[in-house]
Amino acid sequence: MTLPFLPILTFDERRLSPSFGYLFDRRWLDPHESIVSILWKFVQANAVAGHVVASELARVAIDPYAGVDACRDRLDMVRLKSVLGLPRKILLEALIPAQRHRAVSPFLRYCSRCLGRGYHSVVHQFECVRSCPIHDQSLATSCPDCGYQAPYRLTARLLETPYRCADCRSRYGTRWPNVARHLPMPMEDVIPITALRIGRCRF
Repeated sequence: MTLPFLPILTFDERRLSPSFGYLFDRRWLDPHESIVSILWKFVQANAVAGHVVASELARVAIDPYAGVDACRDRLDMVRLKSVLGLPRKILLEALIPAQRHRAVSPFLRYCSRCLGRGYHSVVHQFECVRSCPIHDQSLATSCPDCGYQAPYRLTARLLETPYRCADCRSRYGTRWPNVARHLPMPMEDVIPITALRIGRCRF
């Protein structure tokens, strides 16, 4: 019999506090990954409800279905660091600074090939970036099947549908990503995304 890869965790349905701890591996992350992408992996690995994640990570009490902006000044950095076990530097790079909020799209912008490997970069959200620096294809802002545009906010609806349209549930990527089999991003992909990140998208 094949054992499941992920453990079964017991959660308090109202709090982000599992009885046996979280499963999250820093090696699942790629350079310049967005907080949405990071939390999708967290939700997928731990089978935790999106509304719990959305409500527990904001600095103040929020409606998890209205969500919270993916900005540094809106999220509880101490809580994020504790839950995900990630260095503050990675979390800061995954979030939009308050002063750059108007430079990013209000909707999720993605590369279908990047999402096929379970990757979404904070770089993809900047309006000045028209195409994916890795794959040189135009960034999508809506579901290819139903046309739904997902707000770029940490909402229960967005977090509960990793790599899929929250409206029709169609996948955004060219394939379903497998967190358990994640391989490091090839250097030929790291170079262009890093160059853009420290160039036009520096913060």
